[in-house]
Amino acid sequence: MLLPMLSIYQEYVRNHHYSLQVLTECKQNAQFAGLLSRLEKKPACKGRSLEIFLTYPMHQIPRYIITLHELLAHTPPDHVEKNSLEHARVQLEDLSRQMHDEVSETENIRKNLAIERMIVEGCDILLDVNQVFVRQGTLI
Repeated sequence: MLLPMLSIYQEYVRNHHYSLQVLTECKQNAQFAGLLSRLEKKPACKGRSLEIFLTYPMHQIPRYIITLHELLAHTPPDHVEKNSLEHARVQLEDLSRQMHDEVSETENIRKNLAIERMIVEGCDILLDVNQVFVRQGTLI
């Protein structure tokens, strides 16, 4: 079955933040920024930026899960493929949870790193992966 191949989505999610960082760095180059701007203005892009297009693969797993739920709702209980569909749904939901956890962890690290960069002398403890970003706002 194709489920083992879906781990590519997990890898994509893991590297998504890095790809956005690379894109941001590339945009510092005027030639690249100009080319990207021209390409994004093409009618085929329908006003969407490259950043938007880079998020599309991350939305596929939830779409697959919805499709399986709909398919299962219309599959008779005694159908020969019912168990296979249930198994696929469970595996996709597990993969979705793992991907969500990884996105949350990456976002937490990114926020802690941003705070660490704002501290003049640095604060290495914020770079510990066990540190959790709890709240953002003004201190009283």
